[in-house]
Amino acid sequence: MALHIPYERYTLTNGLQVILHRDTRVPIVSVNLWYHTGSRNERPGKTGFAHLFEHMMFQGSEHIPAEMHFQYIQSIGGTLNGSTFYDRTNYFETVPSHYLETALWLESDRMGFFLPALTQQKLDTQLDVVKNERRQRYDNQPYGLWLERMMELSFEPEFPYHWPVIGYMDDLNTATMEDVQQFFTSWYQPSNASLVVAGDFETDEAKALIETYFAGIPSGPKPAFNIPPFSDFNNGEKREIMHDKVQLPRIYMAYHLPPVGHAHTYAADLLSDVLSVGKSGRLYRNLVYSQQIAQEAQAFLLPMELGSLLIFVATAKPGGSVSELEDALQHEIDALRTEPISSSDRQRIQNQLEARKLRELQSVSSRADYLNMFNIYFDNPDLINTELDEYRRITIEQLRETAQTYLTHSNRTVLTFLPETEELS
Repeated sequence: MALHIPYERYTLTNGLQVILHRDTRVPIVSVNLWYHTGSRNERPGKTGFAHLFEHMMFQGSEHIPAEMHFQYIQSIGGTLNGSTFYDRTNYFETVPSHYLETALWLESDRMGFFLPALTQQKLDTQLDVVKNERRQRYDNQPYGLWLERMMELSFEPEFPYHWPVIGYMDDLNTATMEDVQQFFTSWYQPSNASLVVAGDFETDEAKALIETYFAGIPSGPKPAFNIPPFSDFNNGEKREIMHDKVQLPRIYMAYHLPPVGHAHTYAADLLSDVLSVGKSGRLYRNLVYSQQIAQEAQAFLLPMELGSLLIFVATAKPGGSVSELEDALQHEIDALRTEPISSSDRQRIQNQLEARKLRELQSVSSRADYLNMFNIYFDNPDLINTELDEYRRITIEQLRETAQTYLTHSNRTVLTFLPETEELS
């Protein structure tokens, strides 16, 4: 089934890319703004700024008092939020159609007039919020440091995926106003952003409002970011054991893959579904149900612009052997390299993937986010209509070839969590 999600793309004189997707079936409209900056744009000793800005951008701008961004949107029945990743930061609102102007005004004011409202008190307050978030979600959470340590082991210290998105506590403790101002000036400008308006609106009116609120924001040259994609495949296994305040042993395995959008990365995404989607997935069927040596087991793709990871996770049952669990997990991974996937398995995972994607695309907010993702990562928003074809073209032999190429011991990182008083068994 071919998708046809219509859109129009154009660029303002200051470099801001704009995508309009009109759908009048429901009287709501989504405003979705991506900045092509994330934790990868930081540097050692200065980490956590991209995520800090996700907090700071809700603390008011020149014409909007602190905390009022939330209050304005929620008072009109809308929803809003933001998120930060290694490669991007985004902000989004969904509001009743006749409040489109309000959402555009709010987004434009913090893009163009954030710095005049920045104070040391606001910075100190949000730094405390972020540090508490780090303590609660990472430092004091069982298994909470798994991804941070996995990225540190998998990528060299100078590679921009080495550090965590939330940043290191020492860097947050020493962040200054000058650091924050420099990060904003470098990355939060129109030429480094993409704006999507999706939903129920009149095109001419939306264009006029975007021109009014965004066109006058000055933009310097588009920031340069010349880090090459990760190419250090099959350079030796990295392995570590971490003792933590956990009840059960858990194994994490990560395999390096090409960047998001590569044919092998699409194939690896399908392989993860073969293993872990539903109770028919091989990991659940064999490790949890049949052998009963795992409490849970799954695989998933972490897609990134400079190099992706295929990650496997398995938690041992109480009293179980973690070495036995790793051997069983490895057996399932090796099977992808040596045994062909059946036609029924291939069709099952394709059907499940398409159903999942189509469910996501039913909402205008999801369509807005996908349009921005494809525009920022690939300069091609039309991938929203053709991405499923990329998956459909993958053959059983290509799945096996991907497994044989990347799912090797020399291309992986293995991180094992053990209870504090337990040794490897």
